[in-house]
Amino acid sequence: MVKRKTILTVLWVIIALIASTAIVSLIVLPQWKGIFIAGTGGFLILNLFLIMFFIRKNYKH
Repeated sequence: MVKRKTILTVLWVIIALIASTAIVSLIVLPQWKGIFIAGTGGFLILNLFLIMFFIRKNYKH
């Protein structure tokens, strides 16, 4: 069984990748496309933070 620390580490890496992609999309893409992709990336990061919260709360040692 996968340990909680490993799962949380993978989620942190995914959050970092999404955040960097959102920032790059703001810089590279035209105005509205970049804002849209960055907004959806922010929403996805928010959902991943909620997942991390519930994993920490409910995962049995």
